[in-house]
Amino acid sequence: MIIRIAELPIKGDWNSCMDRAIHSAELSPKPDVIVLPELFTIGFVLDRIAEYAITIQDLKNSPLAEAASGLGISVVGGTFPVKTDRGIINMLPVWDSNGKLIHTTEKAHLFKNMGEDSAFTEGIPSGVFKIRGVTAGASVCYDLRFPELFRRLALNGARIIFLPAQWPESRLELFRSFLRARAGEAQIFFVGCNLGGDHLGVRFRGGGGIVSPSGKMLNWIDVDENVRDYSVNMNEVDSVRKRIACLEDRRPEIYGVEI
Repeated sequence: MIIRIAELPIKGDWNSCMDRAIHSAELSPKPDVIVLPELFTIGFVLDRIAEYAITIQDLKNSPLAEAASGLGISVVGGTFPVKTDRGIINMLPVWDSNGKLIHTTEKAHLFKNMGEDSAFTEGIPSGVFKIRGVTAGASVCYDLRFPELFRRLALNGARIIFLPAQWPESRLELFRSFLRARAGEAQIFFVGCNLGGDHLGVRFRGGGGIVSPSGKMLNWIDVDENVRDYSVNMNEVDSVRKRIACLEDRRPEIYGVEI
């Protein structure tokens, strides 16, 4: 499976950012999956989130859905501010290669240090889904600090997890450490797609990547500025687990939590 990470900066308006994302998907050679950063069309302009919030129907009809269908690729579409009956949610959508919205999940943990909770409602994470025939999970940015979420996804069969993020460059070493830890704990692939460039005076500059089930950062091929392709062999999940059966060796009865 070829997974493309497009760690795009926020430049221009919503439509400009969307056009840049679609252009990244169109670049040859064609990937199987493209992953975009958190809130890549608007960022954390918190006083304008309500103005820009969209609906689930808007997601179904998104230009990214059309791009997925036209290109025959799957799209893990970063996140968008989405209006629900519970408030505005920081929501991650996934479209299949037919352009169908097959999965959404919600950012569960809001980063209160920068006021995210003033614009968004805490989300309810979803379970696993199928992408290119592989059982997968997804979560968002700050959720990475809460391993219980990912343990549950792994126990429910996830073999790869996607995480769009806006993680500042000043904490990049920690970001990548968490990516490696989450992959190694569950012996799965873990995909972290960070925002590129600078936003609201904060330096991001990408720096994510894909971690193998053995905890190693994968090599990549540069496709364009901020756009990289990774070759992922899903058989590695089984081969790593055969060598060290971490999930089978768990003793949940002594952990004090249900997972």
